Amino acid sequence: MLISVRTHAAPAVRTRPWPSGLAISQEAWLLLGVTVIAAVLRFVTLSSQSFWFDEAQAAHELHHSFGAMFSAISADEPNPPLYFIVAWPWAKLFGTGEVGLRSLSALIGIAVVPLTYLCGRELISRRAGLLAAVFAAINPFMIWYSQEAREYMLLAALCSASFLMFARAWRTNSTRAIVWWAVLSGLALLTQYFAVFLVGAEGLALLWRHRSRAVVVACGALILVEAAVLPHAIHHASHPAGWIDAFPLSIRIEQVPVAFGLGTLYLSSIVSYGLIAAAVLAAVMIVLLVVGADAPALRGAGLAAMIAGVVLLMPLLLALIGHDYYEARALMPAWTPLAVAMAAACTVPRLRAGATALAGALVALFVYSGIRINSDSRYQRADWRGVAKALGQAHGPRAIVAYDGTFATAPLALYLPHVAWTGSGQTPQTSQTPVIVSEVDVVGNIYQSAPARLPQGVRRLGSARVDSYRVDRFSVTPARRVTPGEIGALAPQLLGPAAPTTAVLVQS
Repeated sequence: MLISVRTHAAPAVRTRPWPSGLAISQEAWLLLGVTVIAAVLRFVTLSSQSFWFDEAQAAHELHHSFGAMFSAISADEPNPPLYFIVAWPWAKLFGTGEVGLRSLSALIGIAVVPLTYLCGRELISRRAGLLAAVFAAINPFMIWYSQEAREYMLLAALCSASFLMFARAWRTNSTRAIVWWAVLSGLALLTQYFAVFLVGAEGLALLWRHRSRAVVVACGALILVEAAVLPHAIHHASHPAGWIDAFPLSIRIEQVPVAFGLGTLYLSSIVSYGLIAAAVLAAVMIVLLVVGADAPALRGAGLAAMIAGVVLLMPLLLALIGHDYYEARALMPAWTPLAVAMAAACTVPRLRAGATALAGALVALFVYSGIRINSDSRYQRADWRGVAKALGQAHGPRAIVAYDGTFATAPLALYLPHVAWTGSGQTPQTSQTPVIVSEVDVVGNIYQSAPARLPQGVRRLGSARVDSYRVDRFSVTPARRVTPGEIGALAPQLLGPAAPTTAVLVQS
């Protein structure tokens, strides 16, 4: 049964022996320091990685006029439009380069830090709020999406703000808090569809606890918001993302706890231990909270864990019955409630040695993961900017065969001049109109090799390695008039074996 959170917590905080002004001043300085650390971690490496497919698609769409952009995202984007509505004027001011577009997500990601603090303070205590803010500042998962020109950090910020207003409404039944919860939750629903699991859990909890007219009206308004975007959701649900099928659900389930804690290290073998580690962490947290927390903190942590559990488990149930969109980044609405619950366990007044050890272990893991990710290209975005540099300047009309398909051609279309956009979505949309080319280049992987003999009239101009990619350039004499399909068929004779996702770019 859900019961009141922090019923007597506020008076306990206010009656501490320190002067209240000094306590607030220290708290503010600590939070400012944590926020500055978050800003440094997000902005220092903001342009160190090139755009990947999703960001390239966003950059392409945001380059249009507002009307053309809105038409494009309605047809091609699987989520509601709020991020693009916000990002469009930002892109016009700061450009569609890596720093220009990603700086919006970086600033929003910085704002998540004080929001997480406020959530922790509202539900648990000031110390828990500060530790939760530290988690948000240094966690590699949060840093990664603060450096991505997509909607995920806006989703995290709005869901954190929704969770904060929910906590206040839960505690006070304030009409003002309920109104703000409805507004922020509505914006979250207009950002990404998985926000519905957080907002739905919060709405049901508020209805159960207060049964007030204000909560009923707020929930009704949010149902109308969701109904307004439902046709768009149904349309895109009928065209599911093709990459989902390439990764079994069991693997994606294992990836979630590792991604939430250690970012892209889920790409390593450590992913096999993700569920075990999550179970151990949950067990340690339960022991610390049950034995070491006071009653208000225990209730607050339980409420946060309940909300996070709904966000994590409801999409899993849908995936099991055939509506599978289960992936870590979409589950981001659960991150702040989880951070609050972890901070609660790490700041219990009793069992302080164990709580401090857990806090230190979590901080150390986050720092280690961030260093590992920044120092190893295997855990970074594909370096399509480096591939474009390796391709160099064309000596004439050329075709570029990319074995990674649209995942390669979309960013390459941004980094290479005079290359037409290859089409949105994850299925290459290459015209079969014949073109005249005097050069054919192949972007493959380092495990692929060149044949002993090249076709007649073809000569290798050079070969380069960019991380795990191999870039081979070939001249074609005399120039040939061929279709992109014929160029794709020629590629395995230049660098093989071919890949089923092969796509072709033509550079005039």
